[in-house]
Amino acid sequence: MASRDTQKEEARARRLAEEQAQTERARRTRRLQIIGGTVVGAIVIVVVLVVVSSGGGKKATGLVKPGAEQNTTVTAVNQLLAGIPQSGTVLGQPKAPVTMFYFGDYECPICQDFTLAGGFPQLVSGDVRAGTVKVEYKSFCTATCNGPNPGVFNEQQAAGLAAGEQNKFWQFTELFYREQGQEDTGYVTAAYLEALARQVTGLDFAAWQAARTNTSLYDQVNSDQADARELGISGTPTLVFQGPKGQTAATGAVSYSEIQQAIKQVT
Repeated sequence: MASRDTQKEEARARRLAEEQAQTERARRTRRLQIIGGTVVGAIVIVVVLVVVSSGGGKKATGLVKPGAEQNTTVTAVNQLLAGIPQSGTVLGQPKAPVTMFYFGDYECPICQDFTLAGGFPQLVSGDVRAGTVKVEYKSFCTATCNGPNPGVFNEQQAAGLAAGEQNKFWQFTELFYREQGQEDTGYVTAAYLEALARQVTGLDFAAWQAARTNTSLYDQVNSDQADARELGISGTPTLVFQGPKGQTAATGAVSYSEIQQAIKQVT
């Protein structure tokens, strides 16, 4: 009898233990569901806030806000280029022994990387300023031609060339890259180009406005592209170095050390 009672108690204890285990598992499952739901909800909120704050993840235009930030940008451009001679799209001393032809597209983000964070700033502040290298820009449509409005390429390039008629091409170009918008958003409009031109220190805006529709500037853009195709160029930025010992080329957001190596090959 005692043995049967003992067996019953043991069975009851096992049943209670199993019920308690099941209850605990259920509690853990509910806690995980609550925590998971909270985390997912938090992620959704963060994503929504980011999208809202960024305008859907794309910049409507590349222009910086008026005021102190814009003044800082203009000042940086003027400091980089101050005292360096310009003639049309050429930056540097006319008799510099090495010429770097810069085939670029204003809407190309890799051109932006090279011009602002690659080897270009050091090249300008060092070799170009010292008179050992001059830079000549050439138009070549890449990113713009892959965007929603490829026809704007000639218009944007002609805007730069029009500034070059006042020897302000590189001010306009540097400002464009510093205020470049998000690819594929169609941000390059007449208003955008005019806003850039108004930031160029010393530019006669009325003369620029009249010049930028000249057919001769569009002819120059087309000629540059023909030169690029003849050289077999397919991407931007492409840099072609010419010097006393010949010619070499580099592509992409190359570093200053890579530029130096190219210069050594042609001098």
